[in-house]
Amino acid sequence: MALPVLRSSSLEKIFRVFRSSTVSTMYSGNLEMAVRDAKWRQLELVINNILNSKSVSLPNWLQSFESIYHLSVQEDEDFLRKKVIVTLERFVKQLSKGHLSSTSLETLLSTYSTLWCQYRENCNCMRPLLLYMDNLDVNGKTALGSFQKLGNKYLTNKICEHKFDEHFAELKAWQTELLQPMAADIVRLLISKILTNQRDEIDNTSIQIMREVGFSFERAFQISGGNQAYRENFEMPFLEGMSECYRKESSEIKVEELGAVKYVEKALAMIQANIDLTSRILNEGLVEEVKSAFVQHYFTDKKDWVLSECDQMVAEERNNELESLYKFLKYIPNYDFEELKSNFKNLVEKNLIASITNLKGQDVHMKFINNLLECHIKYRNMIREIFDDDNSFVTVLDKVFVRAMKKNTMKEANIPLTSAEMLARYCDSILREKDMPDNIKVFQELSYSFKTVFPYIYESDVFEKFYAQLMSGRLIQNSVRSMEPEEEMVKLLQQECGSEYAKKLTTMLTDNKLSSDLTNEFTQTNVIGIKFTIKVSTNAVWPMSDKNVLKFTPPNVIENVMHQFEKFYLRKHNDHKLTWMHHFSPCELWINIYEKRYIATMNTFLLAILLLFQDRDQISFNEVNTFLNTDENTLARHVAILVDSKFLKSDTKEVSAASTFKFNAGYKNKKTIVIIPAASKRVTLKENSKIIKTVEADRKGFLQTVIVRVMKKQKEMCHNDLIAEVISKTEGRFSASASMIKKEIESLIEREYLSRKPDNKNVYLYIA
Repeated sequence: MALPVLRSSSLEKIFRVFRSSTVSTMYSGNLEMAVRDAKWRQLELVINNILNSKSVSLPNWLQSFESIYHLSVQEDEDFLRKKVIVTLERFVKQLSKGHLSSTSLETLLSTYSTLWCQYRENCNCMRPLLLYMDNLDVNGKTALGSFQKLGNKYLTNKICEHKFDEHFAELKAWQTELLQPMAADIVRLLISKILTNQRDEIDNTSIQIMREVGFSFERAFQISGGNQAYRENFEMPFLEGMSECYRKESSEIKVEELGAVKYVEKALAMIQANIDLTSRILNEGLVEEVKSAFVQHYFTDKKDWVLSECDQMVAEERNNELESLYKFLKYIPNYDFEELKSNFKNLVEKNLIASITNLKGQDVHMKFINNLLECHIKYRNMIREIFDDDNSFVTVLDKVFVRAMKKNTMKEANIPLTSAEMLARYCDSILREKDMPDNIKVFQELSYSFKTVFPYIYESDVFEKFYAQLMSGRLIQNSVRSMEPEEEMVKLLQQECGSEYAKKLTTMLTDNKLSSDLTNEFTQTNVIGIKFTIKVSTNAVWPMSDKNVLKFTPPNVIENVMHQFEKFYLRKHNDHKLTWMHHFSPCELWINIYEKRYIATMNTFLLAILLLFQDRDQISFNEVNTFLNTDENTLARHVAILVDSKFLKSDTKEVSAASTFKFNAGYKNKKTIVIIPAASKRVTLKENSKIIKTVEADRKGFLQTVIVRVMKKQKEMCHNDLIAEVISKTEGRFSASASMIKKEIESLIEREYLSRKPDNKNVYLYIA
């Protein structure tokens, strides 16, 4: 219904007429009873016309404002308000009797929704009258000003909020006279209609009807009676009714005939339809409560039966079914997925251990790491795609991999190496790979592999020792494919473990660069006649010992260069001492046999032996020993290597002091580049124990350092607190046991860094 709209000029004209003809009577005192009744009848007629969707003429509309004013200034201030409330209640009661009392249950909701929408629209049209009544100055001092001020606003048919009654009279009338008596029937019909639309195709008209019904309860009860009234009259009966229907429907489903998989799919489809429909009808809070009731009967009550097939689904990796099962279980409040996580753990553990058991061959480290990566990628993707990237499943996966990398598991899998050495050897193989020209690709592959596997290695200090050993071999033997991946790998170790962890590795890279600069400067200022590269390494940084230096007399061509370099270097660093590590020094010798050139790579000692055959056809063992001036055992071991490589021939089966050797002029090999094994200095199984012993010694020193730092800060600590603090500070580097820490504490007490408290032997004191 449209109310008349006035232009501002017309409104001003009406106001002037109103002031000249009526203002003299406005303050004449109380109106006579007959005049008051006449004014009310005129206003009542306008209100009824509005409520019945009838038109109101402009004069009558304006006259109603005058009537409100006159009636408001009477002595009985509640007269007008009571009259309006009675009128609204009478109208709603007639509306109920005239339209709803004879309506069938099938059409009750639609009829109710139509009446509610029309009533609400008509009340909105009546709002200007009620708002004017509520804001009127009853003392009369500014009445005309208020009327003139509100005129343009209300006569343009804008809907405004008002404070006519704290319960909003029109909603109170609707609630008491119509909704309250029929609430139970309407709620029951609403539930039935919602359930019908869940099963059938959603009808937009039905959705609009149900939305208006729910909205009418919310407006009528919440505004007129508060949240408690709304809860008692709508939410509670509605939820109880929905829950009972869900219970009955779920109990009628024959789950044994459907099977767990089909039941899960059906339940998921039903709850999604439930959420889609109720979210378009009800408020957010009520939607959640309806969903909870649905979950209780369709999900929680059927959980145990559905989980009966969980172990089989996981074992057979039926991913689509597992995804549905996870979504099903996720709807259950506070569910911990213990059964699913347990089965997932068993699956990963079984396949992971199987993939690393009984690995053999020279490339066992490559197979080991690649199998780990393959398993990790597979099951990490499974968590991401099936289990919605649930962190609790990621934790399960991490625990399985940590266990697989422990020493006991490696022994059970018949793998002689530790996981730390496996990863170090894997990195070494990638960094030595010559067939990959793209350095960025090399580092990306290595970085991904390292970041994936390294967190599962609980002894990072062991990895550092093996990695340093292998890195030194690459740098010394010039078998580094490129320095860029080497440098990036050290940066990666710094990021993962801290700068102190990779300090020695950084120094090794610095030494390597300085050595390159030294070589260039030396070769530019000296004529040496051979291709010469020097590697000057810092003692105690590089994992090389000078205790077992191979002592012999080098050939003149090499010895002359050595003397020249010593003079050159000591002029720059006169406080340094050089020790030649011949057994680490790789050499290349070009050998021409039958017009074919071979490039043989070997250490300096083997090169010195071969150079003796330049001027001789055969040499005895003793003659070789005379030229090289070394011990017989060392010589026999190295000559045997050349015989096994078929560069030399021996007249005896075993190399000994009685042997005589000839150069093999008939040597043949399909390869042009030949590496004599002793020249390839790599970590061997026999050297593992030496590295482990070094690690153990470093751990003792590290533990003592940590203990002293903690005690220096705390000054006084009890035994258990100190043990716990030290363990926390060694996490990530290695697993320190309480017995290890206790042993180092005793050592520090003996060396008078710590002492026991005289009155309490369980408390330690720091001695400054």
